[in-house]
Amino acid sequence: MRWLYRLLSVLVAPLWLAYLALRQRGDLRLAERLGYLRHREDGPVWIQAVSVGEVRIALRFAQALKERGLPSALTATTAAGLALARREGHPEMDPQAFPLDLHSCVRRALRRLRPRALVLVETEIWPELFREAIRSGIPVFIVNGRLSDRALRRTVRFRALYSGALKDVHVAAQSEEHAARFRTLGAHPDRVRVYGNLKYDLTLPPTFEQVRTELAALAGPGPCWVAGSVREGEERLVMEAHAAARETCPQARLILAPRHLDRVPECLEAAASFGLGAARRTMGPAPGWDVLVLDTVGELWPAYAVGTLAFVGGSLVPLGGQNVLEPAFVGRPVLFGPHTENFREEAERLLASGGAFRTEDPRELAWRVSALLSDPALAQACGKKALQAAEQHKGAVSRASQWLSDLLPGL
Repeated sequence: MRWLYRLLSVLVAPLWLAYLALRQRGDLRLAERLGYLRHREDGPVWIQAVSVGEVRIALRFAQALKERGLPSALTATTAAGLALARREGHPEMDPQAFPLDLHSCVRRALRRLRPRALVLVETEIWPELFREAIRSGIPVFIVNGRLSDRALRRTVRFRALYSGALKDVHVAAQSEEHAARFRTLGAHPDRVRVYGNLKYDLTLPPTFEQVRTELAALAGPGPCWVAGSVREGEERLVMEAHAAARETCPQARLILAPRHLDRVPECLEAAASFGLGAARRTMGPAPGWDVLVLDTVGELWPAYAVGTLAFVGGSLVPLGGQNVLEPAFVGRPVLFGPHTENFREEAERLLASGGAFRTEDPRELAWRVSALLSDPALAQACGKKALQAAEQHKGAVSRASQWLSDLLPGL
C-alpha cells in the first residue's frame, strides 16, 4: 500500500500543483511546495494548518507554546491561510507553504526546518511526512483531532495505509467520538487523549475592531444580518431567504461571505436574479445596496459582530456545515441548516442553550431572520445565551499545549 501511495502521489503531484496555482491566483510558492523551506536553527515546533479556520487554531496554539518557551514555525496549504498567518501571526513563525507529501519534499523540508516536533491541526494525515519525521526522531502530534463522517468514510477504505502512518502519532482529540475514530484508523490507544475543542479558545484577531468599524460604517443604520461561509449551491438559497425576509422587513440588508472567494461572481449573480442590489466589499461605499459580498480574507468574524444575527453556511446543502462558534463568541444568535455533521457537538450545545436555531429550508430561514430582526431584545437575549454556552468550554488550548510540552522532554 505504501508503494502504491508513493506512485500515485508522484503522478498526482503535477495536477495538484496546477490546481493550487489556479485556485490561489498564481501564488503557488513552488520552491516551498517542493520542500525548500527557509532554514531554522532554533528547533521550532512545526505546525501545519490547511486554511483560515485551522490557521486561527494554529496561531492560538503557537501562542500557548511560546508561553511555555517553545518557538514555532507555521505552514499552510492555501493562499488564504498563508495571508491570514502573515497578517496576524508572530514574525518568528515565518509562514510558508506546506510541501507536497512526496518522500524527497518532506525529507528536504525536515532537514531545513529541523523541528523538535511536528504538529498537525484537525484532520491532516500525511503518510510520507509522518514516516520521515518519526524515522528522524521527530515526534508527531495531531491537535484538535477530528474525523468527520465524510473523512472517516474516505480514510477507512485505506486503513492499511493510514494505520501505518498513525501508529506512532500522539493525538489530542476534540471528543471521545473523534478519539475512537482515530483508534479505528490505527492510532495507538495509549497515545490518544481527549482535551476538547480548541476552537472554544480562539481570541479576537488584532484587526477585529478596525474591520468591524469599517463594515459597520458600510452597513449603516437599520436591520442587517450576516450569512457566513456560504458554500457552492447555497448562494441562491440564502438570497431567496433574504428576498423573502425583506417582504416583512423592507429595510433589511445582508452581508454575505462566500467560503471560497472564487464564488464571489456567483453570489453577485444570485443577488441579481432576485432583484437585489449587490456590492463588493473591496469596491468601497455603494449607495443603495441590499447585499454586501465580502471578497476579502479574514473579515468574517468582525462581520458577524456587525449583524443582528448570523447564519452559518455549508448547512443548507449537504456539506456538513462550517464553524458555528464564531458568531456565538460575539454574542449573536446563530442560525444554520439541517447539515451540521462537521460541528455536531457545538451545534447541539448552542441549540440547547437557546442561542441557536436550526432552519430546514430558505422559507424557514427567512421567517427566523424576520423574527429576530423585528425584535432586537429577543435577538440580544439569544446572542447572550450563545455566548455563555460557548464560553463554558474554554481551556482546551491550555490542556493540549501542556500535554505536548510535558511529552517532549521524554521523547
